[in-house]
Amino acid sequence: MITRTDAVVLKSMKYRDSSKIVTFYSRRFGKVKGIAKGARQMKSKFGAALEPLSAVSLILYKKDQRELQLISQCDVLKTYKNIHSELERMAVGLSIIELLNQLTHDEEGNDALYSLLVQSLDELERAQKHFMNFFLAFELRCVSVLGFMPSLDACKSCGKKLDDLVADDSAVFQSAKGAILCSRCWQSGTGPRGGTLQAGQRGALETFANEGNVRVSVGVLKGLQRLLNAPLESIGSLDLGSALGNEIDGTLRLYLRQHFEDLRPIKSFDMLKQYKRPTA
Repeated sequence: MITRTDAVVLKSMKYRDSSKIVTFYSRRFGKVKGIAKGARQMKSKFGAALEPLSAVSLILYKKDQRELQLISQCDVLKTYKNIHSELERMAVGLSIIELLNQLTHDEEGNDALYSLLVQSLDELERAQKHFMNFFLAFELRCVSVLGFMPSLDACKSCGKKLDDLVADDSAVFQSAKGAILCSRCWQSGTGPRGGTLQAGQRGALETFANEGNVRVSVGVLKGLQRLLNAPLESIGSLDLGSALGNEIDGTLRLYLRQHFEDLRPIKSFDMLKQYKRPTA
């Protein structure tokens, strides 16, 4: 069956002498893999359309139960010139598609996830600063679309609103449940008890999270709430600062690992953090 769908290229790898195996996330079929015969030849009809971070119109010879579909045609819809021309912005874009590739299974269509992917790349292309925010927001929104949306608005035990918690206090994020407990409920024993840790210490975070609990600042929870709920076009204006951003990143990684046990480190994001100079 010949079929057409819009898609974003997630991954491209060499195959034999002149072809490529390409992984897409498509509007109609979700993640789909195909072989592009002759794609590496000098006069290939595919041009640059099979490069990662390309938004394309894809035509496939599609057959059910076949692992690799045959790519008939692939035309670029968006080139994302700003993303490709700046190291930090490109590393964030690559991190987004690398994470999506890890979290999704082949041919499970999800229109909401496709829309989130395209909107995230569109806003990253337009953003002027704070590019890393777009990856953090995508992490949180992606797992929410996949059925693991955290509840960040209020303490699960007493119902006290997050906005009413003291800004410089700490609270507990129950990563296994995606819920929060205020400091009073945690310390009084209303919720499950646990040890303490200093915010931003990744080793301590990982030890504490063995019980599914992460003690974090209220600022981290409010940052997560904003990354989850704010319009994507406003994410680039959110100045988290390096310390808070690192704590949010660590908390998110632990949350994802609670629900996706096979999650591997995001190479593009870790590379970005090595090159990026911390900012206050």
